[in-house]
Amino acid sequence: MDDASVSAMSTADEVLIRQSEPTVTCPACGGRAPWQGNTHRPFCSRTCRLIDLGVWLDEGYRVPADEDRDVP
Repeated sequence: MDDASVSAMSTADEVLIRQSEPTVTCPACGGRAPWQGNTHRPFCSRTCRLIDLGVWLDEGYRVPADEDRDVP
């Protein structure tokens, strides 16, 4: 797009363009976040990113282990 066509865009056109940009669902809060230009992706914010890190550090997420195996 050239500068003339960008400046002639209506607000509705801008909303449609923004809606067509890829977004992701934040795994912490469920909010929508842009994929491109988001330094916290897949999270929507630094806060959600740190909340998730805290859950990992508190061992809230666990990888299932095979109890039948004898671990040395």
